[in-house]
Amino acid sequence: MKYDKDLFVKHLQGMVQIPTVSSADPEKTRVDDFLALHKYLEEAYPLVHKTLSREVIGKCALLYIWKGTGKSGKLPLLMTAHQDVVPEGDHAMWKYPPFSGHVDEEGVMWGRGCTDSKCNIQAYLDAIELLIADGFTPDHDIYLAFGYNEEIMGGPGAAGQIIHDELKARGVQFGMAIDECGGIAEIDGKNVATVIVCEKGYADYEFYVEDPGGHSAFPPVHTALGKLGHGIWELENNRMDPVLIEPVIREMKARVPFLQGEFAELCKDPKANWERIRELAETEKSVNQMVRTTTAATMAQGSAQANILPERASVVANSRLLPGQTLEDLEAHFKKVLPEGVQFRLVKGHNPPAISTTDSYGYRLIQKIISEMYPGVTFIPSMLAGGTDSRYYCDLTPTKSVYRFTGIKSSAKTAGAHQVNEHIDTGILCDNVRFYVELFKGYGDAE
Repeated sequence: MKYDKDLFVKHLQGMVQIPTVSSADPEKTRVDDFLALHKYLEEAYPLVHKTLSREVIGKCALLYIWKGTGKSGKLPLLMTAHQDVVPEGDHAMWKYPPFSGHVDEEGVMWGRGCTDSKCNIQAYLDAIELLIADGFTPDHDIYLAFGYNEEIMGGPGAAGQIIHDELKARGVQFGMAIDECGGIAEIDGKNVATVIVCEKGYADYEFYVEDPGGHSAFPPVHTALGKLGHGIWELENNRMDPVLIEPVIREMKARVPFLQGEFAELCKDPKANWERIRELAETEKSVNQMVRTTTAATMAQGSAQANILPERASVVANSRLLPGQTLEDLEAHFKKVLPEGVQFRLVKGHNPPAISTTDSYGYRLIQKIISEMYPGVTFIPSMLAGGTDSRYYCDLTPTKSVYRFTGIKSSAKTAGAHQVNEHIDTGILCDNVRFYVELFKGYGDAE
């Protein structure tokens, strides 16, 4: 089987050049841009579109189904990714135009979405195109689900929820689901594969104070903004208690060979060293996010003019919830901590999805394929501080095998997701496609 790097680059370029920017307002979704991407995929992958069924779900989500022979007793495999990208920001700050897909003399492609996550769509479809050309038909069904508003983390019209509801109505269940994130990195000369088995929950809350307002020349002792500032100060100084959960214990232990100093010693036995880890969580951001539900104030609004007292002052804060904790737990904490007069409301959010197991057919299959590609590789099951569309499919995967993992090996020439100058080393594209070829071929085999 020939892995044609130039063709993979061309395919990814074509996707990046279509500005599929998502919008928090479902009515502002630029559907025509997504339809242009759909048309491009049809042209770039003729065998995929001849062999697989394809449906448009909701406004412009894509659902592909590759029907297998039925010889395998495994439940179908689900591959998810998202078509949408975050806004490109200031064009003047980009080294090359953000939707150019420019490839420089070092083989680096520049453009919004090249890493997050159009490279996943490209790799899935190129792998399937190659397999079909090679005469392969899976013995199990393979589903591909590509949403269009993953980057805005849910809210009304979330494509992941729409696809989920459609699949649930059809009675579809999966043996394994795989989404973006994770992958292979080289640490101290050794290959390390991070397989993400769980992710935090997500919530945006608005905190606000209502006040009569008036002229700023006649201010009260505390304005609405002052009262609100006091509330935010109390939230920051009275955080939720840290908790040591089992997935984090496993991750800490697995990372010991790649850590240094005191933290490496502590991670050898996190339970025994919990009190010291708690202390570190008070000052170390990386430790804090592993053991605590976090809340960070990110947006603020007062009056429209400097000489007007605000009648309503507000701050939006973003929370990331540890698995095992809920929005109800977080809101109970807010009520306990906030001073009188500071109110809050949930803008959008969801509880953490289920934790996946590392003792499953799917996890062992990933280990087998990656171990063959990178002999001697170390596996680290991990928790994701961010979020993916995979959360929508946990209840459709009774095997508890929902993993965030990609076949990409990190490179010094790949960076910038969600930043200006997002770029990817095109030298890693072939190995990424190879991983999915082996996954699609290997899934369904007996252990």
